[in-house]
Amino acid sequence: MAYGHAERTLAAIRLLETQTAELLYSLPRLDAEQASWLKEAVEARSRTVHAPAGGRPADGSLDADH
Repeated sequence: MAYGHAERTLAAIRLLETQTAELLYSLPRLDAEQASWLKEAVEARSRTVHAPAGGRPADGSLDADH
């Protein structure tokens, strides 16, 4: 599989993002940079989870890469 290495790397990055988000959620207060990162990570994960299998955004439009 040509993309095996990239898939493993992406899986590791996603795991680190998840662990970082969990750590940030456990803090009583976040500074501006932490809050910004957490918001971006949650929004990116939401877009990934809601993207249809065809690779288009959920609204059916073409994204900038297509």
